[in-house]
Amino acid sequence: MSPSNQLLASLEFSLADRFYKLACKPGMKLLGHLTRGLMHHAAKLGHQRTLVVFGQRLLSEGATSRDRILGAEYLMQAAQQGNAEAQWHAGSIYEKGLRPFVSSDPNAVTWYARAAEQGHLQARQRLAKAYRCGELGLPASETKAQQWDAEAENPGN
Repeated sequence: MSPSNQLLASLEFSLADRFYKLACKPGMKLLGHLTRGLMHHAAKLGHQRTLVVFGQRLLSEGATSRDRILGAEYLMQAAQQGNAEAQWHAGSIYEKGLRPFVSSDPNAVTWYARAAEQGHLQARQRLAKAYRCGELGLPASETKAQQWDAEAENPGN
């Protein structure tokens, strides 16, 4: 992203994020449209923080299935850029299966592992549970479960 687009996207995200809570109040429909438009534009420019925040909001609060799919797509884009929070969400998306992302244990494990390697606590905990219970296509292994538990207890690593 060019420096001017990065600056524009950062400003749009900052404004939209500040407007978000106001836009949820009754009688603020126009502000809601403005907020959404700013977020969409910043996300289309590839602004990583927007992709994560707006992606999460659309995925969890989206009024339509198209909103939820767009939220997942934004999160996947941020995950591919290396954002640990988005990688955690990507793992969850693949674990649960959300159109167009079909449920896939190998993809879920890959994304959880990428997030966990960057220190994401929930990803570390999910991998520990998966190894402990033999979930996500992983063999049950108390040793690997304890390794991920130890990593989860040391968030600075």
